[in-house]
Amino acid sequence: MMDIHSHILPGIDDGASSMDETLGIVRQLQEAGFNTLIATPHVMDGNSYAKPAEILAATERVKKCILEAGIHVDILPGAENYIFPDMVNWVLEGKLLTLGNTKKYLLVELPLLEIPLYTDHVFFNLQVNGITPVLAHPERYKALSEKPERLLEWAKKGILFQLNLRSLSGKYGPQPLRLAKLLLQNHLIHFIGSDAHRVSRNPFAYKEVLRHLHEIPGEKLCHEFYVPRPAMQEPQ
Repeated sequence: MMDIHSHILPGIDDGASSMDETLGIVRQLQEAGFNTLIATPHVMDGNSYAKPAEILAATERVKKCILEAGIHVDILPGAENYIFPDMVNWVLEGKLLTLGNTKKYLLVELPLLEIPLYTDHVFFNLQVNGITPVLAHPERYKALSEKPERLLEWAKKGILFQLNLRSLSGKYGPQPLRLAKLLLQNHLIHFIGSDAHRVSRNPFAYKEVLRHLHEIPGEKLCHEFYVPRPAMQEPQ
């Protein structure tokens, strides 16, 4: 399985604070069945943001430590990019990392309470330039919970959606849980992510929530988006 959304790079954002914590998170995700993790630290426009070179270097350090620790999990670079009007130019200029550094998929985060007026424009410009937007945890956005039909409109335009696994355990509240189930039942989830920031107090948390996933859409659909897609692999 591939986890396309995690905050495992130590000291980059509000995720893992040390390499020991990184290793703890990775072990828990491996125990749940993940063999590939994309490290996606928060990235925002402005003077203070994680630059691609910094993310790539941190990813290599984590890969080395994981190998030395005897953990057999592949780590790929990426970023969770907070939407802003000039996003497409930043991507084209190499200032934002795509998932797996493939220049094909961009993980995009929206404000939790409202959808910016320029969102459709940004999505369109990314697609015109060959970049597919992947919306991080759509079930968590209040505005989309109130108007889920907007998600259907985006899906018809080729926008992809990533579900936070623990939304299915009620971690973020009843509203995200309801929308997560609705999206799964209508086959509108394309990728899953742990959105892991730290070691879980329950070492089996991710394994347990995967059972919820099997109960909702059916095992066949689960396997369809569990399988790592060739286009998401890091270029050789």
